[in-house]
Amino acid sequence: MKPLEPINKLLKEQRDILCQEWLKEVMLQWRQLYPNLLSEHELRDQSFKLLDELARSLVAHSDNESAEIKVSDELSNIIRNMSVHRAKLGFKVADTALYILTLKNVLTKSLMQGAGRNTSELTASLIAIDDMLDQLSIMIFDSFISAREEIITQQSLSIQELSTPVIRLWDQILLLPLVGVIDTMRARQFTENLLVAISRYEATVTVVDVTGVPVFDTSVARHIMKTVDAAQLLGSRVIMTGISPEGALTLTKLGLNFSATICRSTLKAGVAEALQMIGKCIINTKELK
Repeated sequence: MKPLEPINKLLKEQRDILCQEWLKEVMLQWRQLYPNLLSEHELRDQSFKLLDELARSLVAHSDNESAEIKVSDELSNIIRNMSVHRAKLGFKVADTALYILTLKNVLTKSLMQGAGRNTSELTASLIAIDDMLDQLSIMIFDSFISAREEIITQQSLSIQELSTPVIRLWDQILLLPLVGVIDTMRARQFTENLLVAISRYEATVTVVDVTGVPVFDTSVARHIMKTVDAAQLLGSRVIMTGISPEGALTLTKLGLNFSATICRSTLKAGVAEALQMIGKCIINTKELK
């Protein structure tokens, strides 16, 4: 008998029973943790495919008595795709690893319960299972972490896009509402977005609202001044709105000069000023200041 014959025979003759016992234990926990995220039919098909590929991989190593057994490329792809899919669904990495760890327990238990098997052959099969499933567990963690990092990066980019919108208020009028902490990366992004929008819409007036900026320090002021200068180089007049009394005092102490920029205390007053500048004065701007 070949060294790995016990596990090969087990996977061939008891495939359906093993899969049923395996998924029963996995679903017992996954149903409680992720009740609306599971397709049992899809999971069953995936599990049968994994068992079949595991059997093929072990058959390929049947003559190898070494504990160093490599997983096949196909088996690796199954695990990596599964791990990435679970990460996108919101599974925790430990719960994803449970899938392979449970299979390891089921196979080990079934092998140990088998009667009339040679000790050396049983040992070789147990070592092979440990080796291969440990490799698959590592792949799960590696793929899961990579997928989550990619998701976080994409979410960060989406948040950045949402946090620096350029709104077209009127023909020739744009609004850039700034909210939250402004660092160098955000400043570069909203400046680029604004300049692209000015060129696209041929905007002659841009309202930059800083009501939602919590800290108005030297760094923030310089970022905004660069944005104002860049916008005006493209022919768009800039109206600054929402500077708080504390912010105005800070700017004065810092010696930063916004005298070349039109400033209004509120966004409402700034929009009224912008409408007046393009000849669309439909409200009394004096009442808004």
